[in-house]
Amino acid sequence: MTANKLLNKKNSHTKQTTPSSNKRISVLLIEDKKSSSSPLRKALLDFNFKITKQLSFDDNIIDQIESCNPSILILATDIPSDKILKDLAEINQLLPLPIIIFAENDSPNVIQSAIRSGVSAYVVHEVLPQRINSIISVANERFKEIQVLRDELKHTKNQLEGRKYIERAKGYIMQQRQISESEAYGDLRKMAMNQGSPLATVAKNIIDVCELLSTPSV
Repeated sequence: MTANKLLNKKNSHTKQTTPSSNKRISVLLIEDKKSSSSPLRKALLDFNFKITKQLSFDDNIIDQIESCNPSILILATDIPSDKILKDLAEINQLLPLPIIIFAENDSPNVIQSAIRSGVSAYVVHEVLPQRINSIISVANERFKEIQVLRDELKHTKNQLEGRKYIERAKGYIMQQRQISESEAYGDLRKMAMNQGSPLATVAKNIIDVCELLSTPSV
């Protein structure tokens, strides 16, 4: 079964509300078989999503994301290849954005690999077109939550690294000036205030200068 068959045709007797806010959400759509009449493309347009570009898997996804700057990336395929998952992992590191995969394969290993690659939602089997809006909303929210966690982790990592710099810089100051730890910390704080720079930044600069001066010339 091809990826386009993942979406049933909308019931002609059912009218769906198309939120105007979706016009601000741009989608980069990638399908096994690119078609202007694909059910997935039609469902996205019916819900007022803006398709910035529709690609096949032969195109360079990373380059296209850089040029199109979409709000969300949607892929439709029978099974995501190792190369695609590798590209998605790179995108998640360099150009993070919500990623949705519509696929036929429901192997737990494939799904786990997709999630590890940064996929926000992995949807298997047939999906009703009217569910597109809710799927994208959930994927967006999950992406935001992950980004918050990543930012918090990065902040914590930077704090720990900054503390290490401060401790090392205090050691250099204590050694060179023959003063106590509290006095060295006071000097460090004073330098940071005078320079209008974060304490960790000043500490890192001190470490760099001391290590440069201690390096024997060739």
